Amino acid sequence: MKARSIQSLMRALATAIVLALWSPCALWAQADLDKVLEEIEFVGSLMDDVPFDVVTLKPEATGRSVKVAPIEFPDRRIPTNVKETDKLQVTILLFPTRRYEVLWKDVGKIWLYEQMILARAKKLVDEKNFGEAFEHLNFLFVNYPQTPGLQILRQEFLFKSAEEMSRQNRLAHTMAVLEELQKSFPNFQKERVRGLITDVSGKLIDSYFQKKDLSSARTMINRLAKQYQDDPLPVVQEWKGKFLDLANEYKAKAVEYRDKKDYLAARREATKMLDIEPDIEGGKELLRDLLKEYPIVRVGVFQTAEKPDTAAIANWPAFRSGQLISRPLFEFRSTGPEGGQYRFSLGSFQQSDDRLELDMTIQNPGQTGVPNSLDLSQSFLRRATIGKPEYVPGWAAIFDSVSVAGPEKLKMRFRRPHVLPQAFLQWPIEAIGEGNLPMGVLYKPKSKEQNLQRFEWASSSKPADFQPMEIHEVLYEDPSQAINDLLRGEIEAIDRLFPADARKLQASIVSKTINVEGYALPTVHMLVPRTSNPYLDDREFRRALLYAINREGILKGEILGGADAEQSRVISGPFPRGATENDPIAYAYNTSVDNQAYDPRLAKVLMLITNSKLKVQYEKRKEALPPIPKMTLGVPNYEAARVAGQAIIEQWKIIGIQADLAVLDKVPAPGEMPNIDILYLTASIWEPATDAERLFGIGGPAQSNNQFIVQVLGGLSASRNWREVRQSCQDLHALVAAHLPVLPLWQVGESFAYRGEINGVTKKPLGLYQDLQKWRVRAP
Repeated sequence: MKARSIQSLMRALATAIVLALWSPCALWAQADLDKVLEEIEFVGSLMDDVPFDVVTLKPEATGRSVKVAPIEFPDRRIPTNVKETDKLQVTILLFPTRRYEVLWKDVGKIWLYEQMILARAKKLVDEKNFGEAFEHLNFLFVNYPQTPGLQILRQEFLFKSAEEMSRQNRLAHTMAVLEELQKSFPNFQKERVRGLITDVSGKLIDSYFQKKDLSSARTMINRLAKQYQDDPLPVVQEWKGKFLDLANEYKAKAVEYRDKKDYLAARREATKMLDIEPDIEGGKELLRDLLKEYPIVRVGVFQTAEKPDTAAIANWPAFRSGQLISRPLFEFRSTGPEGGQYRFSLGSFQQSDDRLELDMTIQNPGQTGVPNSLDLSQSFLRRATIGKPEYVPGWAAIFDSVSVAGPEKLKMRFRRPHVLPQAFLQWPIEAIGEGNLPMGVLYKPKSKEQNLQRFEWASSSKPADFQPMEIHEVLYEDPSQAINDLLRGEIEAIDRLFPADARKLQASIVSKTINVEGYALPTVHMLVPRTSNPYLDDREFRRALLYAINREGILKGEILGGADAEQSRVISGPFPRGATENDPIAYAYNTSVDNQAYDPRLAKVLMLITNSKLKVQYEKRKEALPPIPKMTLGVPNYEAARVAGQAIIEQWKIIGIQADLAVLDKVPAPGEMPNIDILYLTASIWEPATDAERLFGIGGPAQSNNQFIVQVLGGLSASRNWREVRQSCQDLHALVAAHLPVLPLWQVGESFAYRGEINGVTKKPLGLYQDLQKWRVRAP
C-alpha cells in the first residue's frame, strides 16, 4: 500500500481526535510522559497493553500526540542523522491497515514503548515503590534487554531499594540486594556499597545471635570470610572472636555437666559448641568421649501408648513402644509370595506339610529370661482358654493341643490346617523369674514426665561402644517444631513424618545430614461408624457419606502436599492395595472392586432416598422421624489424621451433614467413648489372612455384627490353603465395599527421619525400633 502524505496524516490525526474525544494538549516541550499518556487517554499499565510508540508533533504541526504501532527502527534506536526532507513512516493504531508519512522536520519527540516503561520505572524508583519498579525492570530485561539506560536504572534501583530496606530493618533482604549490586556492578559506588555491606552484615549476625540462631550466624560468618578472603570485612574477624569465646563457654559447661554425670546436658552444650566453632581445639574429641561414655538417642513422637503391644494393628504408638521394651514370640519380618515371613525369637520352627502341626525348638532354655517348653506351652493354653485375660478367639478356634519333649522342644496340633498359625503368635515373650526381663529385651521404662518418657538400658549384658544407654521419647503436637528440633540437633529422630513434610525434608538442602526413610509397608485408613442411629445404620446413608468425600483430592492435595507417592493410593476395601499390582502385600485386595468416585450430587440423592425410606418406617410405627444428628468424628492425635478429618467434615457440610472433630489420644475399644459416632482408624493390615479377624472380629477396632461379614470371616478362618485364603479375603473386600461396615479411604506410605549420627538404622523397617540392637551413636 502506498504511504500517505503529511496532509493525509493530519486528516487522520483529526479523525482520531474526534473518535477518541481528545482534549487540547499543551505544547510538546511542556509535555512529560504522564501528560503524553493523558493526552492519548491511556489508562492502566503499559506492560498490560499491546506495545505502541507515541509520536508528538512540533507546535507548528499541531503539537498533538498519537499512538502508533512500534516503529521499525534498526535496533530500536531513534536515528539522529536525518534530514529535514526525510520522511518517517508510521501506522496509526486506529487505522492499522494504512501507512502514513510525516516529515522528520515536523516531529517534535518520539516515545518508544520500552523508553516509556523505563521512564515509568524511574518514577517508581524515585517514589520508593520498589515492588512495581521491579516488575517494570523485569519486563524490560525479558523483552527489551538492550534498552538504553536500563542497566544504569538497575544500579539505582538496587542501591536505593537496599537503603530503604536497611531503614526498615529488613536485613536479610538488604544483604541479598547489596550483594547482587556488588556482583553485577563491582565499580558502582564501591566504598559506599562495601560500607553498607559491613554495617548490614554486622546487624544481621547480631540478630541471629540475639535469637540464639547460632547456626545461621556461623554460616553467614563463614560465607563472608570465604567471599571476601582477598579483602576481609572487619565484621568477620570481630564475630569470629565472639563465637570462639562463646564456644569455649559451651565447652566448659559440657565438661562441668559431664563431671556431674548429666550426660544429656553435657551433650547439648558440646553440640552447640561444635555448631558455632567446628574446629575448636579438643571439641570433637569431647563430644566423641561423651557419646562413648553415655550415648542417648532422643526420638520425637506425636502419640504415646498406655500399653505396649507388638501385635497392635490399629495403635501406632503401642506398636512402636512394644518394639522398644518387649519382644514378640514370632516376629513379622517381611512380606512373601504366600503371606508374611516370620522369625521365631526363641529359636527355630517347622510347620508340617499337612499344616496340622507346628514344631518349635528353643535355644538355651533356662538361661536368664529364656522360657522352656513347659513355660511356653502354658502360654499357648491360656490364650486358648475362655475366661482367661489372655484369651484370643482366633487362636482358640484353631488350637487343639500342645506337647513337650524336653525343655527345648514342643509340638502343637491344630483342629484344622492353617496356612499361617505363627501369625497368631505375635504376643510379647513373657518374663521368666522375678525381676528378670523377657529374653532379648534391651530397654525398660525409666521415668515419665508430661512430654518426655525415658527408657534405659536394662539388659544384663554390657552395651557395645556407642550403643544407646537411654532412649528418650519427646512428645510433640506440632510437626514443624519437631522438624526444627531435628535440624538443630535437639532430637535425633522423628518416628512418623507428615507425608507432605517428608517430601519437603527429603528434597531440602539438609538431606545430607538428615535421612528420610520409608517404612516397609503402608497403613490403611478408614472410617468406622460406631454409634447406632437410624441414619448410620442405613447402608445407603453410609454410602452417601463416602460419595461426599473427595478421597483423591484429600490424599494428594492435603496429605501428600500435591505430589504422588508410590505407596499412597485410594482404596476400595479394608486391605492394602500395595505399591504395584504384583506387590505381595496385595494378595487380599480385590482389584475387580472399583473405587467409589467423588460425587456430592449422588450423595445428596442417597440422603433423600434414605430419608424417604426411614420416614415410611417411622410412619408405620406412628413415630416422628428424628433429624440427622450432628455427628462427632474422632481422629487420632497426629497431623495426617487431623488434616484429613477436618477436610472430611468440611466436605460433609456441602451435602448438609454437620459434624464436629474430636482429637483422641488413644484408640477407643468397642463400647468406649460412646460420644464418638465415627472413628478415623489407621490400621497396619500386613497379614490379611489373620488380621481380618482381628479387625472385624469380637473386640476388634472395627468390630462388625453384619451376618455376611461374620460368615466370610468364618470361611477365612477355615481356609485350608492359600487359594482359599485369597478368595475369602477378596470376598470380604467385596462385601465391605457393598455393605460398608467401614468406609475405606486410602493407604499411606509412612516414613521417619533421623540424623546422620545414628548408625545402624534398618532400611525399610516395619517399625522405628526394628533391629534396635544395631543402633550406634556417632559424632557428626
